[in-house]
Amino acid sequence: MRYGWVAVGRMVGAAMLVALTAVVGGCSADAQDPGVAASPGGEEGVSDLTAMLEPYGIPGDDVREAIEALDQVPEQRPLAVTGSVRAQEVVFSDGEEEVVVPIPGDEVYVSVAPYESTTHDCFHHALGGCQGELADTEVQVRITDEQGEVLVEETATTYANGFVGYWLPSGTSGTVTMTREGDTGSAAFDTGPQGATCITTLRLT
Repeated sequence: MRYGWVAVGRMVGAAMLVALTAVVGGCSADAQDPGVAASPGGEEGVSDLTAMLEPYGIPGDDVREAIEALDQVPEQRPLAVTGSVRAQEVVFSDGEEEVVVPIPGDEVYVSVAPYESTTHDCFHHALGGCQGELADTEVQVRITDEQGEVLVEETATTYANGFVGYWLPSGTSGTVTMTREGDTGSAAFDTGPQGATCITTLRLT
């Protein structure tokens, strides 16, 4: 399964990038910036998200589509809008405001960044923040659960951020395997409540 990318509707200013860097604080940062106001989830949160993302050409009325679109923006990171993906919710931020929106359904969005020589620590995937080594790279992907059932098997191209994302069944664990030009790597995944949504340990060798 693959998702099309959505272009950002305006250029990112230097001041906005500085603000974003302070909020993101790294791909796996969980702490909320005390200077950033958090909006509630539910209908009000979705409304706030729509207002936040609309200027950038990303729809905010469907949180799943917003996650996919922001992950696939064709620009190097960081972006002016980011989102910390958790198992059941995502925290969007534009550097001035945070919007916490629940993720509907029984799937978890997991992003994987294969690498050859350079990687970074990551736990909650930072949409608009994380940057992997291998951008725009074709890889063969196979994802299986712990019973050996194949969940995904395809040829994919990593996004501009070096990641490729998948919606996987919640409460599931298994293995992600990627191959590129004869080099192969694998990494474990876990879509339980405490599982990581960002995999940066898959080394191609």
